[in-house]
Amino acid sequence: MSAGRGLLLGAALLCAAVGTVAAQAADPVKVAVIMDVSGPVATLGQYAKRGADIALKEINDDGGIRGRPLEFVSLNSESKPDLATSLGMRVIAQPDVVAMIGGNFGSTQFALSALAEKSKMPFSTPTGIVTDEQRSWKYTFFTLVESNDTAKAMLAYAKSKGYKRVAIMRLEREYGELGSKFLRQNAADYGVEIIAEERGADGDRDFTAQLSKLRDAKPDLIVVWFANPGGSLLLKNAKQIGITTPLIAPPSMDSAATVKLAGDAAEGLVLAAQIAGGDVLPRQKQFAQEYAAAYPATPEPNSFEAAGYDAVKVVGLALRKIDPPYSREKVRDALAVLDFEGAGSIVHYTKKNDPGADAIVMTQIKNGKFVLVH
Repeated sequence: MSAGRGLLLGAALLCAAVGTVAAQAADPVKVAVIMDVSGPVATLGQYAKRGADIALKEINDDGGIRGRPLEFVSLNSESKPDLATSLGMRVIAQPDVVAMIGGNFGSTQFALSALAEKSKMPFSTPTGIVTDEQRSWKYTFFTLVESNDTAKAMLAYAKSKGYKRVAIMRLEREYGELGSKFLRQNAADYGVEIIAEERGADGDRDFTAQLSKLRDAKPDLIVVWFANPGGSLLLKNAKQIGITTPLIAPPSMDSAATVKLAGDAAEGLVLAAQIAGGDVLPRQKQFAQEYAAAYPATPEPNSFEAAGYDAVKVVGLALRKIDPPYSREKVRDALAVLDFEGAGSIVHYTKKNDPGADAIVMTQIKNGKFVLVH
């Protein structure tokens, strides 16, 4: 081979190698996002997905992951735990998916987190139901405050207002059971007595019978431990039968859907939330501005938008802390040492795998806006 031909061949091989490296560098870093964007808890999933999409855009606008775009493999689990498991198995079988995000209520989150633990897939979830077993798990990381801390925040609010007699209107399913358990477990510590409790299902269309019993018990405060759309119908029923007792709700009612569905019946509702969309804290301003720009028709973000945003942000931060090639174990290890103050979450994953109670802010609906309780 002549010297000239050798130089040409060497140059061609070098260009091919450079091209291959460039192509690999531009390949997306994939994470699966399995949200309940339809079914009984669709509003929770839809709002969390909004926040997740904003985080994705923010990360990619800021250079992605070491120059590579972050990419979602987006799937809808339809509020069905069996489907969530099936979808989770599908993405776990894809070796280029390095993390999983999702689960918008207890059943789908339990299904996905159990699968993540078994399969060693790092899993970030915008859900506040944390079992004692899950606290010892290595692969699940939460961005919504757990129900026990939420119950304590509600009871602290009752104590601050001098409310001693509290009634509970709750969901029949496990979410409502946990709310009742933690309210009763902690009530005495706050000088509060639980005097009555009623329950209903997500799909019920009339809660006046249960609410009438609670009204007749003459509580100082009624806890509405529900989710939409049933929770908003419950607020309307309460107004229809003349209940003037103050009402308080957990983050599951902290959404634009509450105002849209309940109308003026939502006015005055107090919430244990993680963001006041109309009265944001300094650490939340960037997210709030990005959310308003993306959704001008409903410009105020609420807890699930913030939790969905933070679920993606923690994965993005973990990825940026490690060197390629990216692996699921590397992502998990980076998450496990992460401290983060986000749009809704304040997490110290070195201590525990869910946000601390300091992430909770008490908010109230006033003139259709979500503002801080001062």
